Parts: sequence; structure tokens; C-alpha cells
Amino acid sequence: MSPPTSNGKVVLVSGINGYIASTIGLDLLKKGYTIRGTSRSAHSADALLKGAYEGYVDRVQMVSVPDMTIPGAFNEAVKGVIAVIHTASPIDFSLKSWNDFVPVAVAGAVGILLSAYKHAGPQLESFVLTSSVAAIIDPSKKPYDFTEADWNTYSGAKSKELGDAAPGGLLYQASKAEAERAMWAFRDEHKPPFSISAVNPGVVVGPPVQPPPTASALNETLRPTWAVFSGASTDIPPAIGSASYVDVRDVAAIHVWCAEHPIESNGQRYLMANGRGTPQAAADILRKAYPHRKQIPVGEPGSDYEEGYGWPKDGQSFDSAKAKKALGREFVLYDQSILDTAKVLERYL
Repeated sequence: MSPPTSNGKVVLVSGINGYIASTIGLDLLKKGYTIRGTSRSAHSADALLKGAYEGYVDRVQMVSVPDMTIPGAFNEAVKGVIAVIHTASPIDFSLKSWNDFVPVAVAGAVGILLSAYKHAGPQLESFVLTSSVAAIIDPSKKPYDFTEADWNTYSGAKSKELGDAAPGGLLYQASKAEAERAMWAFRDEHKPPFSISAVNPGVVVGPPVQPPPTASALNETLRPTWAVFSGASTDIPPAIGSASYVDVRDVAAIHVWCAEHPIESNGQRYLMANGRGTPQAAADILRKAYPHRKQIPVGEPGSDYEEGYGWPKDGQSFDSAKAKKALGREFVLYDQSILDTAKVLERYL
């Protein structure tokens, strides 16, 4: 099948070589868009051009943005685009303090938004931010069903209380909430003529469109699946956060939907979490699908997740009805996501 012809429209995707962004980019290319991808290095996306994007190279533009926190870093990149999808994050998990973490995250979100506001041009229709459930969830609320109306105020307050003793995970959660809040504050103050929306996914799983050269370079959220599939971990690894999962293909789809539906998505958040998918559940799924792989750890089968990978009855849950309605379908289930991921990971065995 030949690639679709160009629709003449350019979409900027920041951090294009990332796990989520590369999937968004491929979805856009399949729809006929030209994508302008940013990365820290001009050559860091070479693998995409020779791999997943190979059939679309005439509609792929690459721009180097070494430091997105510098004012004006995206001034040239935004010119002429009809949508900006901002997935890139300047966060470095070696950082240890609030002042290192939060202002950097805020600068990354507001900087590209300001560039879009001042330099993109009148054709710009949409700005979509990749936020996180970390901007929504409050660990102190349980049982509780979170919606887009909720905000994580706990992590910021707790981080300030702990000061230099605040763990990186807590600071990360606070930074996601503060960065998204800064985006909405910008919207309230400047009232831009383009739509602004946020996507708030849980732990993103599912097959990468461009697998890295080695398993050690896998995205952080795929590492537990690799650990059990490969047998690198003899024990079941711990879950990431609340283990609220969503497939990367669903996350990419809602970003594209927001970009293509500026009127409907303007001012909206889209919470994306389909249930609780743990590494124990992944191990159980993979042992059944790959009975010859005796290296897959057993753990305690069925012990920490619900049938159908739903939400625990007396725990925290997330309502993703708005995103599902926008897409007009249900999300990919955890077992399918894990099996599709395993197919990709087979190359590393």
C-alpha cells in the first residue's frame, strides 16, 4: 500500500524520538500530514527516518532544540504549523530539589506555548500538551474515582514540606501538576486564538513503533514487561506508581483527535487510564502465551490485579469516559497490549 498523499498541513511534535511522540508522528503521517519533529540532537531521530518513518521521509522535517527551557527555543520550529503537540519533557531524574525540578518543567511547557502564541502564525488551530495522571491523582484519597476535574495538590505540598528530602517520584508528580497549571494560567491570561488541551495518561504501555537498538534503552514504562519476559528479573518487579495502564496507541490517537478537533477539545483535559495492569499480570499473560519460556517469573499469579484488569473495588480508579467518547471506542485491553509489546520485544531475546 502506497503512503497517503500530503494534505499540505504541518504539525509540530516535540520530542519526536520519544515513545509516545514517535507513535503520534506515525499516526499523523498515515493521515497525510507533514510532521516537524524536534529533538535535542539533529541526528537522534535518524533511526525513525530509516525505520518507522522510512516510507514518509518526504513529509518529515527534523529540527534540533538542544535546550527547550531557553526562552524562544521553539520560535522557528512553530512557524507555519496548524497544530503543536508538546510531548517533550526537560525533566532529568538526577535532579534532587523542588527548584531544580518544578521551574524547569514549567519553563518547558510555557516556553513552547509562548513561541506558538507569538510566532506560529494565524493558521495555528491547536496546542496539545502531554500531561499525566500525576497531575490529577492524590495519593491520600482512597477509595476515590478520579476525573478530569481533580488536581494533584498533595505532591506539591508534600514536596515543599520535605524540602531536600523529597524523593524524585514525588517531585516528578508535583512538576507535572505545576507545568499543566502554568499552561492553563497562560490560556486564562492571554486568551490565545487557538485551542489548548491536555492529555493525562497513566502508565503507558504497548508496542513502540521504533524499538531502540538494545533492550536497555527501552522506555521506562516498558522495562517491567521486558524484565519478566526476558527473565532478567527472577522476581516480579514492582509496579510503576498506581499501575493505572493505557496503551500507547490510544494515547497517540487522542493527541491527534485533540489536534484535529480544536473546537471540541479547547479547554479540555483527557484522562486516560483503562484499569490496573501490574507486572504480575504481565507475567501471567506472558507465561500463558509463551509456555516454553521458563525464565518468566511466576510470582503469585492473580494476586494483585482484578479479573479483566479493572479497578480494585476499594481503591483508586480513573474515569476515562470522556476520552473514550471522543475516540468512539474502548481502549486496548492490558493483555492485548502486553502481547503486542512482546512481539516487538522478541528481537532482543
